Amino acid sequence: MSSDQHLLDALLRDAMPTIEALVTGALRQGHPLAEIGILLERRFDGTVNGGAGPRDQIARRFGSDPRLDEENRRAVMETFEGASADQIPAVLVVHCEGYVAVGALRLSGAFAAES
Repeated sequence: MSSDQHLLDALLRDAMPTIEALVTGALRQGHPLAEIGILLERRFDGTVNGGAGPRDQIARRFGSDPRLDEENRRAVMETFEGASADQIPAVLVVHCEGYVAVGALRLSGAFAAES
């Protein structure tokens, strides 16, 4: 496993309670699960920013993000466009010295129903 993957896995592990809260909050506000996407960025200083938002807006933002190479842009777009109604697409960004590590994944929406 690459060092970038370790960083992304650590962000996901650390942020899971935040992700659950964001999704639950969006659902309580009446947003359908099928429209929710997640964006989380860990800055170089360790702070984490992000939130839940419309899938299409998050995908569009990262589909043209100049910090990402073409492969990462394509992975983000495919993750968001291919997510089913019971999945939550997420993009994770970790700022490293001189570059950003990027991961795109689909989370099960089942945990939101349990919150």
